[in-house]
Amino acid sequence: MEKKVSRICLASEPDIIHFLQITWEKTLGSGFVITLTDGQSAWTGTVSESAISQEADDMAMEKEKYVDELRKALVSGAGPADAYKFNFSKESCHFSFEKNLKDVSFRLGSFNLEQVASPAEVIRELVCDCLDTIAENQAKNEHLRKENERLLRDWNDVQGRCVHSVL
Repeated sequence: MEKKVSRICLASEPDIIHFLQITWEKTLGSGFVITLTDGQSAWTGTVSESAISQEADDMAMEKEKYVDELRKALVSGAGPADAYKFNFSKESCHFSFEKNLKDVSFRLGSFNLEQVASPAEVIRELVCDCLDTIAENQAKNEHLRKENERLLRDWNDVQGRCVHSVL
């Protein structure tokens, strides 16, 4: 299972940071779970593969291209900070987002979420997922550091042998 947590600001509350978690099994295009929290309340919803296909059809886009746009907006955070505009209505629990292009913007996605009965549990899980990701990244960095040290030693050894064979 893949998970990605992003910090977003909603157009209606630009000074309040919200956290958006996207979780998927196989690929983003096969469906995903979306979780939104402001640190006090949480909302979640499931987006099915058929809903993704329908959104792509509604926008007259190939599904692969649409999924790539979803990935940029919801997962990778690609592009400038103002490339996407996020909206959420706490009353209707409706989440939507738009892509901004120079002088125009277009709706990229729209999903209905449900308020979570126990947001503390969801927020705790989100924090734990973030801490797990940090620990994994630190372990990968340590492994890469050791590998770089080994490669540098090997390089120095080869370079030393080359110098001795020339002399």
